[in-house]
Amino acid sequence: MLMEVEQLEIRDYLAKCPPLTELPLDCLNEVTMGLEIEYARRGSEVLKIGERNERVLLIRSGAVEVLLENGQLYGRFSEGDWVGYRSIIRGGTVSMTVKAIEDTLFYAVPAELFQRVMERFEKVRKYFSDRKPERLRSAIQEIRGGDSFALVAMHVRDLMKLPMLVGKDDSIRQVACQMNEFNAQTAMVTEADGSLCGIVTDVDFRKRVVAEGRNVEEPVSGIMTPKPLTLTPRDQASEALLLMARRNIRHLPVVENADVVGVVSATDLLRSQSHNAIYLVGDVFAAKSVERLAELSQTLPKVLVSLVRQSLPANDIGQAVTSIGQAIVRRLLVLAEEKFGAPPIPYAFIVAGSMARREQTAHSDQDNGMILSDDYNEAEHGAYFRHVAKYVSDGLDACGYVYCPGDVMATNDQWRQPLSVWRGYFTDWIENPKPKALMYASIFFDLRCLHGDKGLLATLQAEVLSMTKVQTLFQAFMAGNVLSHKPPLGFFRGFVLDKDSHDEGAEKGMDMKKRGVVPVIDMARLYALAGGLEPINTWERLDAIGAAGVLTEGTINDLRDAFEFISMVRLQHQAKQIENGQKPNNYVPPEELSALERRHLKDAFEVVSTMQESMATRYQADRFR
Repeated sequence: MLMEVEQLEIRDYLAKCPPLTELPLDCLNEVTMGLEIEYARRGSEVLKIGERNERVLLIRSGAVEVLLENGQLYGRFSEGDWVGYRSIIRGGTVSMTVKAIEDTLFYAVPAELFQRVMERFEKVRKYFSDRKPERLRSAIQEIRGGDSFALVAMHVRDLMKLPMLVGKDDSIRQVACQMNEFNAQTAMVTEADGSLCGIVTDVDFRKRVVAEGRNVEEPVSGIMTPKPLTLTPRDQASEALLLMARRNIRHLPVVENADVVGVVSATDLLRSQSHNAIYLVGDVFAAKSVERLAELSQTLPKVLVSLVRQSLPANDIGQAVTSIGQAIVRRLLVLAEEKFGAPPIPYAFIVAGSMARREQTAHSDQDNGMILSDDYNEAEHGAYFRHVAKYVSDGLDACGYVYCPGDVMATNDQWRQPLSVWRGYFTDWIENPKPKALMYASIFFDLRCLHGDKGLLATLQAEVLSMTKVQTLFQAFMAGNVLSHKPPLGFFRGFVLDKDSHDEGAEKGMDMKKRGVVPVIDMARLYALAGGLEPINTWERLDAIGAAGVLTEGTINDLRDAFEFISMVRLQHQAKQIENGQKPNNYVPPEELSALERRHLKDAFEVVSTMQESMATRYQADRFR
């Protein structure tokens, strides 16, 4: 097929425009030869509602705006964007007006040719899919890339070893001899019928037998870990890795149909990986000093890069990274109690924000506090808890979790108070929702206890949820607050860009935290509080919201996909910065993304924006914007 110079230039341009970028040469030639060139003057209507449309328009230069039937602006589009395809897909009748806002040149592809290409190529079909969520689900698979790391593709059955089975009435001596004979680090303890009832490891023999001076003729059931977590042979190896990281476990039984069929260890899973969450968490718990913890924490960025490059889901990456941060907090508290003595009264050390939600990415500032028993007496107990709080906060700062700019830390007397005082805080925030109260609400309504008496926080959270379910004014104020962080829609020829206020020399970029993940986090929190739902993690909150029937399953799936895509763009940006020796941030330059990724990101932002508007209507938030 011979082409004129002008046609070759058109073909070269088409080859750079998604979704035509991967079309074979023969198809590109067919589209090039079949299209027509159209021109529209500024102010003219290109497509009118109710008309019959017979072509899809690719904007070569200029710009158009698309208007709904009521005259409301749907969007503005410029070079490289497509318009008119919706009417072709839906049968030919135009449902939105397209108006040129500049002198505009189009490449017009006839409907018949467009539909042939759609039928022939799945990626083209997905790109022009009328439902943004469907495009997003395809995009999530693409942005994660191929399974270049075997761990992602492997299952537990591929890595498990045959288990050593012992009876629960076997003596400690018998089991130790068997483990020594077969060079085993772990044994599965079973009932008489063969069902699993516990697990015992070489660590148990050191800690519970030798260290405690037990009689080795006692039954092994006295030193086993009862009712251990289990896997199935079909579970993904990556899921096993993350379960181990979250729980600081090095061995897991594999059970199928109530029978113990294997055991898998952290070593089996991660033998080929030098930077991983499980080993790092284990090292953290063994650290004897703040200096050692600070040294270990420097490995965290490499862990993040490794997890991102393994193409794991954003939620799993957040869980794994958080497991390291929370391990550091817990170890610091143990070291503090060794230094200052046992606590004189019960207390709960609580964390807030991304660590509480188990959604951390890289090092961040610290948000924490202490709930003290109502037996607290300042004269008797004050100095102890001040010392512990300062030790932990200073230790976290040394480990890269910098002091909170807003002083939301246990070192601040305000956030180190008895349970009754915390009750007063939450009651005031809920019953008198003011701007400062809403700021604290966005922090302290995501809380988790990492050390101490968990019952103190559990009591408080149960009381809080009983109040947030019925306080409609609080819900409305919270909804208005959610709308203060909106995706960068309404952009034209680019995204709304922000600049890192902490880096004077930084280039502007899309703030993927404030404009991307935070709107979804805030919405999930509001729906959970209004529904009296307990989960704190955003993905778990979305699941609970769907299960409770607050939102439809389709809506939840759409929001999850949008959240996943936005989160992965953010994580991949941070991983790239770490690999380049830069400090990771949340500001993604648009030029870092391909044209296709920018399109999918816009889809994700539109899903979030639509959900925000629906939420605003539901909770009557307009008067609090």
